[in-house]
Amino acid sequence: MKLKMIIAILVVLGSGFTGVTTGHAGKVPQTDPVETIRQHFASINKNVPLYRRVKKNLAGFSGEGGELVAYFHGPSVMKMVATFFGETGKAVEEYYFWNGKLIFVFSTDNRYDKPLSGKVVKKTESRFYFKDDKLVRWLEGEKEVASDSPDYPGKQADYLKTAKQLSDGANSKNPTIESDQ
Repeated sequence: MKLKMIIAILVVLGSGFTGVTTGHAGKVPQTDPVETIRQHFASINKNVPLYRRVKKNLAGFSGEGGELVAYFHGPSVMKMVATFFGETGKAVEEYYFWNGKLIFVFSTDNRYDKPLSGKVVKKTESRFYFKDDKLVRWLEGEKEVASDSPDYPGKQADYLKTAKQLSDGANSKNPTIESDQ
């Protein structure tokens, strides 16, 4: 009897049974995609020293040029840091990938007090969270942008396109990535 009970428990555990449900007919609670993205973000940054680093020049993305540093785990891009230089400031965009998909962009825009001075007088930060090629959350500073904002589709398309272009360029043998815009 005890042996049959132990075998039954092992069969249930081995089948992926996740617990008794009450009124939910076997639904497993979905995790918050933003929390999952944050966990992946932390994991990627923790492992950055272990990744292969590739540096490229950026042309045509900004007025004064730029550079890209990409971090690879094997053949996969995990993180890219693009710095765009301009006369009145610079922008830094960090792109994060998980299983080959863009999951997060952290954008920092720094404005100078006068052209090419390098003295930052205004800094703004934006965060873009992606799941399955869809923008699922957008923060401007601490304020969340409503998902029904008319700017959402454009931001989503722009970041997905730029991430692909930079990723493709990071994988190429060319030392410079040219903007296709």
